[in-house]
Amino acid sequence: MSQDNIELMVDEPIPGHYYWMLLKEDSPDHHPRAVDYAQGPLPSYSAAMMAGIAALQRRADARTDGDPVPVVTAFIDPRAEFTDSHPGGLPH
Repeated sequence: MSQDNIELMVDEPIPGHYYWMLLKEDSPDHHPRAVDYAQGPLPSYSAAMMAGIAALQRRADARTDGDPVPVVTAFIDPRAEFTDSHPGGLPH
């Protein structure tokens, strides 16, 4: 990870509880530090990923101050499952 980049990570520490975290590496010899994170669990990987992408976009918007808004890009693991983790989906 470059010092200028912020990485979006989604973790599932407890089954069915997904958290997003934005990580930034201050220097190559240090572990990345969290610069923003989910305040509570989300019900699916895709919900956590979308919330994290929204947080990245808010950071980009805050940096621009009238300049054209940059497009936020994200790496999505092709092995990730983007369906609800609960059998039968979420209740409506």
